Amino acid sequence: GADLHTMAHGSGFPSLGSKHLNEDDSEYAKSEWNLNNMPVLSNSVLKYIDIDISGMKVPWLYVGMCFSTFCWHVEDHWTPSINYLHWGEPKTWYGIPSKYAEKAEEIMRKSASELFEYQPDL
Repeated sequence: GADLHTMAHGSGFPSLGSKHLNEDDSEYAKSEWNLNNMPVLSNSVLKYIDIDISGMKVPWLYVGMCFSTFCWHVEDHWTPSINYLHWGEPKTWYGIPSKYAEKAEEIMRKSASELFEYQPDL
């Protein structure tokens, strides 16, 4: 798939344990905006979870290209999501207010009925 587990491949964000950490990277490795650090910040509720949860406490790295898309979904446990574009053209994000969630799913089921036939829980 397009998602890479950052514990195996790196996240694009340096950590203090990164190999070949230079002075500039060292400053960023300590930054609160570094996705490796966000789950363990003093004001993060995730700091109370003592296991690594992929996509919540451990960032995922996604690779895309022109006209690629990512599955529309509700985040795990309805938590907020944060994303960082390392390089390339800006992305366009679309969101659907929760009050329209059922209507959006109905439209998707009609538009891509063959996908839902094979994967009803899609």
